[in-house]
Amino acid sequence: MDTDPADSSSDQQTAHSDSSVSERLIDGLSSHAVFMLDTDGIITTWPEPAASLYSYDRDAPVGHHVDMLFADPEEMETTVESLLTEAANGPVETQHWHRRADESVFWATLSLSPLGDGDPEGFVAVSQDTTEKHQYDKMLERQNDRLKEFTDILAHDLKSPLSVISSRVDLARETGDEEHLDALEETSNRMARLVEDLLRVARQGNVVTDPETTNVRTVVDTAWEGSSESTERATLHYADIGAVSADADRLIELFENLFRNSIRHGDGAVIVRVGPLENGFYVEDDGPGIPAEIKDDVFDHGFTTAEDGSGYGLSIVRTIAGAHGWDILVTDSDTGGARFEVTGVEFLG
Repeated sequence: MDTDPADSSSDQQTAHSDSSVSERLIDGLSSHAVFMLDTDGIITTWPEPAASLYSYDRDAPVGHHVDMLFADPEEMETTVESLLTEAANGPVETQHWHRRADESVFWATLSLSPLGDGDPEGFVAVSQDTTEKHQYDKMLERQNDRLKEFTDILAHDLKSPLSVISSRVDLARETGDEEHLDALEETSNRMARLVEDLLRVARQGNVVTDPETTNVRTVVDTAWEGSSESTERATLHYADIGAVSADADRLIELFENLFRNSIRHGDGAVIVRVGPLENGFYVEDDGPGIPAEIKDDVFDHGFTTAEDGSGYGLSIVRTIAGAHGWDILVTDSDTGGARFEVTGVEFLG
């Protein structure tokens, strides 16, 4: 059969046109990065949106495995190889931390779709930076957790003093002894303090929806001055952290409570250090530290090892961190003291 040269030319033009359209579509997606993988997960195309999102030069990742884009692939719930196997049968989506060329990380939603019918000839990968949504979802989840915890505390912690009041009222009526009235006054005062502490926790737990650029050094200085015991027997060492996106007033209270915790539990003079982490900051001291058996409890509402402590200082710290979408953990400092690490922080400038 003869082939019309005009038809062949037309087919070539159509194919070239389709290819050009695809390239323009890929290059024109500003909010997504679209790139191609072969069947082994090797990156075969790297258009400008991908280069912009990941900070790698145009085509630099070509020839490398897609797992180079993940910040910590070994900590994923499923392996990259398993995702590719699953994607061979249809589109899949995964969410995890990705790492840019400059070592900064972001939360990415990555979808993989097979190319071709039957056995895939490769995959189309679509990546989107969803850090803001991820952090907001985490904040809402934590706020709901704090709300449940708050109501549980109200039900538990107020039940005991209310029972005391009820029994003392009955005794006062029966005996007329004013000693019972004194006990009533003391118990009611304790309830008032408890309610005030719980209200502070509730207010600090509201999600931070309008964070501002906040100079951490200024916040730390203000918090240190607000810790009344600090100037007497404590020394502060500060390593530059820079500016973060935060509610400054709540961040001040976070540092105030951490400083007070270090000072109150320190033996004599105490050194408190504040410094940067890769994605956050730490506050540590050279005090006696926190026993391993209670490390999981120190952030719980009402937990304290001090006779005069309310048990709400570190609880408020965790609540403020959660309201920002941050994580906080307690570990040991190099000197054996307590070290609090706040991560998931957005640095600015």
